[in-house]
Amino acid sequence: MKTAPIKILLVEDSLSDAFLLGELLKKVTEFDFNMIHSTDLSAGFNELVSNDFDAIILDLELPDSFGISTYEKMREKAENTPIIIASGNDDRELMALALNHGADNYLIKDAFDGNRIAIAVLSSIRNRNQNRKIS
Repeated sequence: MKTAPIKILLVEDSLSDAFLLGELLKKVTEFDFNMIHSTDLSAGFNELVSNDFDAIILDLELPDSFGISTYEKMREKAENTPIIIASGNDDRELMALALNHGADNYLIKDAFDGNRIAIAVLSSIRNRNQNRKIS
């Protein structure tokens, strides 16, 4: 039995990476994902105003924002929404920095597969919801 679609905001400037991520999620048969794609941070902010999302997948290198400050700006706008960093950068220091700043998960684009993305999204939603109940 499938549940309601999981609504994801993808903030990613690479159209090919966005397409690949969408295609990989389509292969996950246990869950339905509804993804809205923005190519820069300000467009992502606009989507947050008009939509509720279960999770955000965020690239840190966008035309209008770069690095960990991209995450920090998104976290200010989406305080309670899980944010999964998707980076082409396999820099372990950046990964640790993002997770220490509160990112809910970190995916390396070269290691994408549908199940890995789905698990990152679903576990981030579960963990954030559990933390809300505890607080």
